[in-house]
Amino acid sequence: MSALGRARDAAVWFGIGRGVSVLAFLLGRRSKKDEWLRRAMADFDSVIRFQNGDGSRGCCIVFERGRARALASPPRPPDFTLTLYHPERLRFKGPEAAVDVMITNSIGQVGNLYHLYRFGFIASLLARRARSLSDEVYD
Repeated sequence: MSALGRARDAAVWFGIGRGVSVLAFLLGRRSKKDEWLRRAMADFDSVIRFQNGDGSRGCCIVFERGRARALASPPRPPDFTLTLYHPERLRFKGPEAAVDVMITNSIGQVGNLYHLYRFGFIASLLARRARSLSDEVYD
């Protein structure tokens, strides 16, 4: 890989790490005000890892004791790992972007699916709150 390619890869993973950090921050902040989110996170202990194709770069979100935090490396083996084979192609423009990633086989999944489903449910509660806030702004 060229120097430019390595720099681009580092920048992409820096952005993914920042995104996971923001997600953990928002989950913590929102869970203080949203009873459903607080209850969903209360008994969820999990490590979800996001990594590149060879596993040399990555980050994780750790759920424990009702809290979420982002870490560069997992404190224990991950319960579920999402391998992003082409992270530079990720565009978060809506639900169809997730379907596109799955259809193009740009993501690998390994681990107990319960953790992925639960993570998805928690993320949907956060998204529900964000949608309700935007609806209030435009009303």
